[in-house]
Amino acid sequence: MIVSIVIPIYNAEKYLKECIESALEQSYKKIEIIAINDGSTDNSLKILNKYSDKIKILSKPNGGTASALNLGIKNMHGEWFKWLSADDVLYPNTIEELILEAGKLQDKKTILYGNYNIIDFHGNIIKQFIEPDYNQLSSFDFNTILLDHYVGNGTTSLIHKSILDKYGAFDETVGFAEDYELWLRLCLIHRCRLHLVPKILAKYRIHETQLTQSKIGEALEKSEKIRQDILEKIESNQREKYKNALKQIKNKRPLSVKIRHKLRDNMVKVLPRSTTDSILKLYFQKIKKDN
Repeated sequence: MIVSIVIPIYNAEKYLKECIESALEQSYKKIEIIAINDGSTDNSLKILNKYSDKIKILSKPNGGTASALNLGIKNMHGEWFKWLSADDVLYPNTIEELILEAGKLQDKKTILYGNYNIIDFHGNIIKQFIEPDYNQLSSFDFNTILLDHYVGNGTTSLIHKSILDKYGAFDETVGFAEDYELWLRLCLIHRCRLHLVPKILAKYRIHETQLTQSKIGEALEKSEKIRQDILEKIESNQREKYKNALKQIKNKRPLSVKIRHKLRDNMVKVLPRSTTDSILKLYFQKIKKDN
């Protein structure tokens, strides 16, 4: 089984070499690497060209991560799609572990994902992120959790291409929450399933220039809109069941968490975006530290 590693790239010169080499050094050898230069204005393309004999390079005007990923998907020859962000790093056994688990499951409608280490600008590991194991939950219970909050990490994921061909790839209209939209659409509408591989599969880099750090307030708003849009596309009785289940999740949270979420949500609504993003960055840093 060939795995196609698709790397969307926009001005990633600081991290690109390490990213590409981590893909090239996989212990699983049946891979192709497709790098999508999404209109970079730095030296990203120059770095890519140094690997032109080992990877496929495609260039396009800047259109965002979803459009870059979709171009890679259209040009891939593999049976499996592997997303790798240009500032992240795979461990040498990442693909091997994912394919091994996929072989055990024998279910093309299952999206695999794993645990990861969080690294800083310099590549130092600052935290190990162990995902909660929801593998034994019913689809309804898992989907309710997914509606409540994002689960997984795109860089650790593995998706069978037949899913994307049949149900559609990334929605290019939603902005930088394209992975959350895909997860929800596939799970709630098309009855796919996310499955945790309980291994550390990647290094996920946090730095000031990435969208998830610089536009936190907007990301929260986008996520809420995505949830509502997906819910509107499912049958009304099922939609009401999910809404009631979501209320139960929120009601069971500790009072301190309820207050914190209420303050966060109100702040997003009333404060200027620049102020909101600065405060929310500190907020999430504290949450990660506490966890």
